[in-house]
Amino acid sequence: MSHTEGMSARPEIVVGWLLGADLRDPELLAAYAAARRRLEAYLQAAFPEFDWRFEAAERRIFVPRGALDPVDLLEVGVSEKLHRRWDYVLVVVPNELVARHGPSSLGVPSSALEAAVLSTSRLGSGDELVERTVALGLHLLGHLWGLGHHPEGPMRPVGDPEDLRPEPFPAGQREQARRALAEVAASRLEEQRARWRALAFYGRTLVKDARGIGEAILGYRPWLMPLYLGRLTAAAAVSVVYFLLTSDAWALGAHLSWRAVWTLAALSVASAAVFIFSGQDLGRLGRESTWREQLARTRLVLLGTLGLGMASLWLALLVLSLAGAWILPRALLADWMGLAPTAEHLLRYAVFTATIGVLGAALGGNLEEEREIKAELFFDEET
Repeated sequence: MSHTEGMSARPEIVVGWLLGADLRDPELLAAYAAARRRLEAYLQAAFPEFDWRFEAAERRIFVPRGALDPVDLLEVGVSEKLHRRWDYVLVVVPNELVARHGPSSLGVPSSALEAAVLSTSRLGSGDELVERTVALGLHLLGHLWGLGHHPEGPMRPVGDPEDLRPEPFPAGQREQARRALAEVAASRLEEQRARWRALAFYGRTLVKDARGIGEAILGYRPWLMPLYLGRLTAAAAVSVVYFLLTSDAWALGAHLSWRAVWTLAALSVASAAVFIFSGQDLGRLGRESTWREQLARTRLVLLGTLGLGMASLWLALLVLSLAGAWILPRALLADWMGLAPTAEHLLRYAVFTATIGVLGAALGGNLEEEREIKAELFFDEET
């Protein structure tokens, strides 16, 4: 939202159109400019409740050939978005994008960052390029507004680039997008006063857009995180197996109180999320050192996604630990524990072992490649 909103009868939505490559081809640059104007006009007609403004900018730091990693482009985009106080940003490049979960990718939206990368490498040329760029931009922006795929309209799953064409949003998705845009167009917290305490600022950010933050977190399907982060999961599994086969650990874990094991479990999940968040430096996303509601929201989404991911991993480790404890000979367990094992003892020890496994996962998470863990946390999809 711009500072000039107070002079406008309608709330203003500012979208950054950021050229991310050192492109000099005048024909392609003209097509990009035409696509930007058409996309702005389309959104003004589709959502007349808002005053749309597209700002063009350039960060010519990548060569316009070869495949680019969307992680790098998203980081450039979000840095510019925060610095220029845009509401959203589309980073446009002529390059192909590095795809992680498929053969190719035309774009990558990130609702956590409120940024998206758009590649025109397979969109053709001339009028076809302009039309397909507009359609792809609408699809990516829809994801930033929390919209899912739909059989009709701009949010149709993108298959062949030849199928891309601008279409109106269905009524239900239009209303969902309108609500999201209304939240964004409201005044930012940093505009209400200059000085904040950290806890109060993050708390107000969460309360202001709790639904949007929650939907963004769930949209990342954090329960699947262990499947894609191999080192994290391997470290957790090794920790569980080790503690299942260690007599001293059984002597300790089986005798802890329920209050102790549940407290340790909650602390381990929270600590693991914070440890990975700080260890991978996920909170450093821009050049700004002042309060920014957009940055606070992004950090809350990332931390919440990590927290749910660690909680999901804990549940999986609990099942693994319980199965492992159940198949161990009872006589051996009695010797290790110093008492006859019961189902309650086995469950309590499984909770304890899963807790240790999550702490091991936190160490393994910081062994992951920084780009890979950022890709899992940043990307809504590879379009």
